Amino acid sequence: SYQFSSPTAITFDQFGNMFIMDAGNNRIQKWIPGSTYGITVASASMSNPRGFSFDTYGNLIVADLSNHRIIGF
Repeated sequence: SYQFSSPTAITFDQFGNMFIMDAGNNRIQKWIPGSTYGITVASASMSNPRGFSFDTYGNLIVADLSNHRIIGF
């Protein structure tokens, strides 16, 4: 869970957790402050994810490039 393949984006939530889009592994990893490994929080059949953000409700919104769609988690 700490090996990346083509990380393409990074953001933080309001609690200081770091989220990294690991495009080569088609997943998003969550890193809690002070942790030494990440937790996979999204990997739902994504293909070439390119960008992500949180909406005003705290949902994770992902741009899934190769599948031509936007996914909400």
